[in-house]
Amino acid sequence: MFRKKIILIILLLAYAVLIMAQDEAAPLIARMKQAKGSEKIDLMNEISVVYRKTDRFKSLDFSRQAFELSDKSNYLPGKALAKKNEGVCWFFIGSTDSAMLCYRQALELFSKIGDRKGMSACYNNLGLVSQETGKYSEALKFYQRSIDIDAKLNDEIGVAISKENMADILIYQGEVKAALILTNECIKIYTHQLYKPGLMASYTNRGAEFEYLKQYDKSIADFSEALKLAVELKDKYQEIMANSNLGFVYWHMKKPEIAMKYLNFALEKSDESDDAFNIDQTLSTMAEIYASQKEYSKSIEILQKLLKRNEDTQNIRQASSIMTSIGRNLIELNEMDKAFGYLMKSLQITIKINAKYELLENYRNLAQANAILHNFSTADSLQDLFAQTYSELYNTDSISNARKAKVIRNERISASTSATGIWIIAFSLMVIVMMLSVIAFRNGK
Repeated sequence: MFRKKIILIILLLAYAVLIMAQDEAAPLIARMKQAKGSEKIDLMNEISVVYRKTDRFKSLDFSRQAFELSDKSNYLPGKALAKKNEGVCWFFIGSTDSAMLCYRQALELFSKIGDRKGMSACYNNLGLVSQETGKYSEALKFYQRSIDIDAKLNDEIGVAISKENMADILIYQGEVKAALILTNECIKIYTHQLYKPGLMASYTNRGAEFEYLKQYDKSIADFSEALKLAVELKDKYQEIMANSNLGFVYWHMKKPEIAMKYLNFALEKSDESDDAFNIDQTLSTMAEIYASQKEYSKSIEILQKLLKRNEDTQNIRQASSIMTSIGRNLIELNEMDKAFGYLMKSLQITIKINAKYELLENYRNLAQANAILHNFSTADSLQDLFAQTYSELYNTDSISNARKAKVIRNERISASTSATGIWIIAFSLMVIVMMLSVIAFRNGK
């Protein structure tokens, strides 16, 4: 009976969201049916944007219709905007290759007509795709091009949006305090401009930054503000993300019951028209909670599905983080060969893209796995690398402490010969695992 009620609630929520989108789009569709020429195309593009929040495939359909009509009439502004809108849909759906192609085509069209605002938007969105696929240097160049154009146009909001995206990359690279400075700059701009969508994005980003700095109360406060704004603005996507983020933080505060409440709500409001990011973030946190409850096989089952989707969309940073989580679960199941395979592949990716938080987790787990197998020399080296990386990220002198812990560990292990004893000792040296995948909002234009 309870399950039936839950299903009914989910269906009602989905129906309510669909009705809201239809209500907003209805007058535009009525006007579109009566319009002709460029006016009809402009309305199609506008309808595509309306449906983007609730039905990505319907949004995609309108952008394609707008492109076809623009192509027939050689209406370049409509053609450029339609191709950009199509790129946004593909990005949210999770097809980064298609998104990149559309943005490049839109950029070429905007350049032909001299639309600098459109060019800036494309550079920003190209940066998002590069960022999503782990090409951080390329992403930063795209963002800077967007900022340069918006600065010349005196578009403060445009500058702030690209700065927020640059802050995301700084988080990935372990420069959280530098990211926080950028985000606070953006909050000042959005507050001055009374731009609520920007404020919502900045609160989301700052909540993520505070979470990385382990300032959980501040993180909860910012994510709660983002949730209020999402409800006020009727932004389903951001409402889902805010609930997922709150669940993520409460989990790190060791409050799994509260965490699951927010995560389940996020999942209930999600459907296949939502982008992979929101759903993946929620499921990843759930997998971590299942692992904490020693339901390792259930956790791995979720993570394997997430891994396939992120590999298909070439989101190598997120794929790397998922591999680390799978490897950690396999260690608990004592499937060491499989664990090493996942952890080593993840390590290669994190070194390549310089994702220090994920790198930290790989060193930690590989050290644990080698200690269990009595490869103490390798475990010691990995422990030193972990301590050095931790010190760089958190500005603490953890190297000497790690070495002291290593000596104590070796003395204790040599005093015990049982396999069970070695497992317990090695495991006790590891601090509680914190899943450090990024939960910041991606700011598209």
